[in-house]
Amino acid sequence: MDAEIEAMERNNTWELVVLIEGEKEVGVKWICKTKLNEKREVNKFKARLVAKGYTQEYGVDYSEIYAPVAKHDMISMVISLANTNEWTIFQLDVKSAFLHGKLEEQVFIYQPPGYEKRESKNMVYRLKKALYELKQAPRAWYNRIDTHFVNFGFCKCLYKHTLYIKTGNTGNIFIVWLYVDDLIFTGNDEDVFKVFKESMIHEFEMTDLRKNEVFS
Repeated sequence: MDAEIEAMERNNTWELVVLIEGEKEVGVKWICKTKLNEKREVNKFKARLVAKGYTQEYGVDYSEIYAPVAKHDMISMVISLANTNEWTIFQLDVKSAFLHGKLEEQVFIYQPPGYEKRESKNMVYRLKKALYELKQAPRAWYNRIDTHFVNFGFCKCLYKHTLYIKTGNTGNIFIVWLYVDDLIFTGNDEDVFKVFKESMIHEFEMTDLRKNEVFS
């Protein structure tokens, strides 16, 4: 829980404010899980602070919520293309992905249970970034990562909005597939791989899963 709060503060997720008259707060709660490794042994204990999104009201603290999600046929296509061309597949995992999504709406939340500021008990947090289980959180994250990809020079597929392609003058190709907070990328331009990974790690908090030996 301490690590989760530290991540919120480090990511500039919120600011403590006096609730604006006429606005309402969204509740929050802790969800705790035990993560196991491949041997079914305890790997770590994880706590995530989530919003009670079911209390939100359309037009008040959220509006558009749609975000594209990759389908299995596209996943199969990318893996098949990589295998056919003997390309290596790499994978990156974005830590706390939704916390990077910038909110357009005014959303206020109660102070997290167990972490209330004693001197500011009557104050609330105004969210700058999304929390998990906010209705607009998936869309906010997608807009954030989509902007980063476009700025990096990718072209988004017109029919599969989670598939991004970058080509070079020499015929090199670099493909990225986005599945919520996981990125799989492949192609025949490994020089760009390093630059891309550095840009992602600089912009977001990432776990580099390196080469995917299953598909390489």
